[in-house]
Amino acid sequence: MEIASSFTTVLSSQPFFVPTIVTALCLLLTLFAFTTVRSISSKASKSDVDGCDFAASANKKGGGGGGGCDCVCKCTSPEMVEKVNSAAVIAAERQTGASMMEQLVPEITTHALSYLDYPSLCRLSMTNSLMRKAANDDNAWKALYHKDFTWEQDSVTPANGWKAYYAATRAIVNINTEFFNIIRERSLPAMSRFWLNADFVKCVHASGELFSGYNAVIQSWQLAFTWEQGVNFQVRDVRARVMSEMAWVSMKTFVDMDSGPFNVTNTFEFHNGRWYMVHHHSSVMTIDGDVEQQLVHA
Repeated sequence: MEIASSFTTVLSSQPFFVPTIVTALCLLLTLFAFTTVRSISSKASKSDVDGCDFAASANKKGGGGGGGCDCVCKCTSPEMVEKVNSAAVIAAERQTGASMMEQLVPEITTHALSYLDYPSLCRLSMTNSLMRKAANDDNAWKALYHKDFTWEQDSVTPANGWKAYYAATRAIVNINTEFFNIIRERSLPAMSRFWLNADFVKCVHASGELFSGYNAVIQSWQLAFTWEQGVNFQVRDVRARVMSEMAWVSMKTFVDMDSGPFNVTNTFEFHNGRWYMVHHHSSVMTIDGDVEQQLVHA
């Protein structure tokens, strides 16, 4: 009775004693649950590698120097083999950033990009770093040059690469097209700006007459633009060769499809950030000996 009375007195004198005991019991239960889960996890991990035999072999190097251990895992479980292979593939892709474009053979990539035109290839290079690397490939621009211009310069090795050479050729071809647009429009001011103002420039019209010097050349075009009937012609077989400060373009022009073509060569020089014409030569390409009729068109 005295012990019970004393215990009751303790409980009544310490109101927080019961919550303390309950908390301690909860902690003990939590620790027991954690220990049980850890034991089950260890058993499961051990069962996953039961299908693998590990063998260690010591390789001595240098005749008694240091030694090394090569561990080899021989997995007999198909499930484990599949898991290991999948993990290896995922790790390799994350490490190297592998993609379909990177895994393609370079020749296949070049062939695929050869179907793109000049603007599309430029847009592709602005998408991301991988596409920029593929679109800036020298072989891709060489293939595009052959498709858009000519195979005649296949043996050429451009100093700044085929992309820069393609851009320079495209620029000079566009300037050459501008020359014929000026003739169609019969614009003397535009033709005056098109030629380099120098005494060594020369112009040979299809009639065979030679004009030398800037003033004489511009006067010859002024005379040509006074014709009442405009010139309607087509330009074909354009071939361009571009150097650092000089370029020349050869082509055939047809005044009409009934008469034969004219062989035309235009030469340009690069001055003050732009291309100027310094030489124009047009000659009749004889067909069936009908020279007189072609000279009339010239």
